[in-house]
Amino acid sequence: MRRQVLIASALLLGTALGAVWWLGGDRAERRDPAGILIPEKVAGPVVVERSLASGPGTVLPMADPDAGVLSDKGLKEINALFTATKSRALLVWHAGALQLELYAPDVQAGDMLEASGLMPAIMALLTGQALRDGVLPGLDTGIATWVPEWAGDDRGRITVRQLLEGTSGLTLPATAPDGNAIAWTLSAKLDSEPGSRFAPNLFEAQVLGLVLSRAAGVPAADLLSNKLWQPMGARPGSLTAGGGDGAAYLQCCVKATARDWLRPGLLLLLEGGMVGGTQLVPTPWLDQMERPISHARHDGWRVRLGWPFEPVNGNGAKKPFSDGDTIFLSGADGSRLYVSKGRDLVVLRLGPAVPDWDESALANLVSRSLTTPPAEFRSKNGMKVGRARDLNGQVEMPPIVKPPPVPKVTVEPLGPPPGGASNPVPAADR
Repeated sequence: MRRQVLIASALLLGTALGAVWWLGGDRAERRDPAGILIPEKVAGPVVVERSLASGPGTVLPMADPDAGVLSDKGLKEINALFTATKSRALLVWHAGALQLELYAPDVQAGDMLEASGLMPAIMALLTGQALRDGVLPGLDTGIATWVPEWAGDDRGRITVRQLLEGTSGLTLPATAPDGNAIAWTLSAKLDSEPGSRFAPNLFEAQVLGLVLSRAAGVPAADLLSNKLWQPMGARPGSLTAGGGDGAAYLQCCVKATARDWLRPGLLLLLEGGMVGGTQLVPTPWLDQMERPISHARHDGWRVRLGWPFEPVNGNGAKKPFSDGDTIFLSGADGSRLYVSKGRDLVVLRLGPAVPDWDESALANLVSRSLTTPPAEFRSKNGMKVGRARDLNGQVEMPPIVKPPPVPKVTVEPLGPPPGGASNPVPAADR
């Protein structure tokens, strides 16, 4: 009898220990409700994935493929370009519907694709909201207000405007991202005086995300979800965050479906910041984003401008854009988002970076392939001038005129050289 009791006790103890192990003790892995094996979290700070919550928006309408909005010849040429550039996804929106949707053989419409190159412009949209809502007092306050770790430091003198313009002077930290995203962000160095050199990079979106997060008192992932992702009606996305502090990494690894990467161009840039009758982003802010900055003729606030055409030191276009009002988002990761208000056209391309990419080639190919008539023309001073229109054709935009010359830009050293005299070095034109 005693032996039987001991055996029963051992079995009960083993069962209890097994339950503890299964519920999370020292087990190295577990399964989610769907039965998928999930590795146990490693102790200590690690890089983790945060979700971008979905919104209640409607599904993007699909055009009738037999309507002939894109010519047969154009479709063949677009497909050829898609294949030659090893693109992952290519979407064309025109005339109120998705006219074309191409994916690589191993990609489906619901797959999450990275397009971190579009994040600087998305952070600029969030900045416009923050300014409207009083979260930011202005654009020219030193960011040490929200990043006190840089108080008394040259980096603390960087302004929100300079982060938007790409003139902060910051460089990407030499170390790889780790579990402490804030510490990694703060480890960045300056290589030029803030505001003196036009050298936009993805890392400025990372710093801007930290500033907006602290100004609003909300983690960047939640800020992006609540203020933009959900109101746009986007489906769930994801971004990478530090496991040690939960802060977002915005310069890399932000993922969403291709249809949702199309939404910033479709719902914001094309519709003047309106989403479902709600002014999500102020229209004057979008107008400001699309104006040339003083440092670069073809660049606004994280938006590139398709006009004027300059083959040398231009916007990367080898030929003029067919639609003169084209603006586009351009990422070093190969992501592209082209928008023409007058043509009612949005083109998204996701895929690896292509050496010597011609910025006008894809947009022009799609525009030429459209069988619908282009924007109407009107006469001014005896010359035909293209009229760019909003979606309803009711708001006439001013004609495109030649912008003023871009002033000389100099790169100022962080401190005066011996003797106190400065020696500015001309920056390369872009």
